[in-house]
Amino acid sequence: MQPQRFYQQLKATNGDTVTITPAAAAQVTSFRFDNIDTKLGTSWLYAEKIRLWIEVNFDQAAMGGSAVQADQLYRVLSSIQLRSDDIGTLYSPGDLNGPALGLIAQVVANRYSLPLQPRTAIASADGDTTVVLPIEIPLAHRCFYKGHQTGIWNGFLKRGGQLDVTWGSSTCYDAVSTGAVIKATTRIRAELVYTAEPEARPPVFWHWRLRNTPGQETKHTIRNVCQGSGITGASGTGKIAFLAYLADVNGLGGADGVDNITRVYPRDRGQPSHNLGTPMFGPASWMTDFVEEVRGRNVMPVAVGQTYPFGLGTQVETQPNVATAYFLPYFWPHVEGQQVSKLQEWSGDYYIEHDYTSTPSGQAQWLSLELSYLTPTQEEFLMGERMGLPPSVFKAFPKVDRPLHHAGDSAGFLTQQQKLRGIPKKIRANVGG
Repeated sequence: MQPQRFYQQLKATNGDTVTITPAAAAQVTSFRFDNIDTKLGTSWLYAEKIRLWIEVNFDQAAMGGSAVQADQLYRVLSSIQLRSDDIGTLYSPGDLNGPALGLIAQVVANRYSLPLQPRTAIASADGDTTVVLPIEIPLAHRCFYKGHQTGIWNGFLKRGGQLDVTWGSSTCYDAVSTGAVIKATTRIRAELVYTAEPEARPPVFWHWRLRNTPGQETKHTIRNVCQGSGITGASGTGKIAFLAYLADVNGLGGADGVDNITRVYPRDRGQPSHNLGTPMFGPASWMTDFVEEVRGRNVMPVAVGQTYPFGLGTQVETQPNVATAYFLPYFWPHVEGQQVSKLQEWSGDYYIEHDYTSTPSGQAQWLSLELSYLTPTQEEFLMGERMGLPPSVFKAFPKVDRPLHHAGDSAGFLTQQQKLRGIPKKIRANVGG
């Protein structure tokens, strides 16, 4: 049975519904969390996601316009920032742009599912179209086994919590359809989706991160993976669940298409250099496995496209290495729910090497889903001072389905502890001291 689920509309600085007049410059809309509840009787309330409802008045140009597929609409969101006094900054403006959030983060974190089925394409003919676009900011991540247990206690968001949404300019769709603009009026609402559960859990802050590596390079060093930059009390070591090279399609901001890559070498994944040769080249193996595993989720129905992670309206037949791919995934959560114990533990820089048909001049963009463990001091503070469960009286245990086997020797014990790190914990009274 799923946990009890609730919805709370977040208050903006100027009312429930924010109305903006699109402009050439970026604009910021802010929402607060001071109206959310933290407990329901003896149950604890955990945030699963923030859902944005965005209404856009899309004005197609009179001449020169092109049909616009639904997966292009996330360009309206430039970036987000999410912070609170207890968490610090979970998302900074550079951590996640609208297309990365809409096309990848919300899909993967939601176990390869969009919040709603994509709408049909906006026709190229001159005219206005009202578009309602839901975008979800995942806080719990259903792509994990019992992913709701990665939710964030509402109390950690309520204390000084604020979400800032930065909009794209009024011409953000011009790159898709020449002359298209957003007209007044654009509206946005934000709601917190949360659950009520009897168990108290210390926090586990999984988060998505965009990073870049310099242009004109084939040897890519992705900096500060699992560092938890901005998160108060992050230890700098954690686990990583998803890593992908982003393409230059749909506003994702990559340097080039996946089809430009010929050889791949994910050294820090422990994989050898790989190149299938023409016409598939290096990315084909990863793309094929990803498509094979997620295709049954019907992320994007055939009626409006073909298969994820290729752009809507493109012809995807026998060759997976095509220019319309959103990204090249190097590893990703299992479709039935990833076991955190199986994930790679990491700290610091991550190395991947590519060969290209033509080495891109622009910066490469990488997207990851990662966790940085909290220091014991910070975890004790959040348990004791914020949740009212002091470690002198209560103790946190990893949530496992069965008793742990004997670890064996010292090496086995270290391996067992590594597997347990990052698994959500449950708090119990420390009976007997």
